[in-house]
Amino acid sequence: MTTIAEFMANDHQACDVKFADAEMAALSDDWSKAETSFNTFRDSMARHFRMEEDVLFPTLKSAGGPSGPVHIMLMEHAQIKELLKQMGAAVERKDAQEYGGLAETLLMVMQQHNHKEENILYPITDQILAAQREALLGQMQAV
Repeated sequence: MTTIAEFMANDHQACDVKFADAEMAALSDDWSKAETSFNTFRDSMARHFRMEEDVLFPTLKSAGGPSGPVHIMLMEHAQIKELLKQMGAAVERKDAQEYGGLAETLLMVMQQHNHKEENILYPITDQILAAQREALLGQMQAV
């Protein structure tokens, strides 16, 4: 049986692959592929955030879970969304140097963010929401 931690970590990994595809295309000046790959990556990140912000985090908080870590994750989501907006603009301008710098920053932010989620928040979620796990997984998959 899949845990919430496993499900969400797998989604992190899927987003990471899409991130790498977009970065490789942009840094190779293959802007047609970069635009497509970046849009796919951005859409995957948006879906991941919706799974957390619309399903997982509210359910955790309503079950008495820790609001502090959730608040920090939401602040980091806002930071990541802003970086994605700037990266999208760099793709539109076909600016590989700017895209590369933003991608480097985003990579560091995502690695730290994912580490906190995978090693702190998701395990807590699996404990607190164990009885609701299957329903939550279904809701998140439906996002």
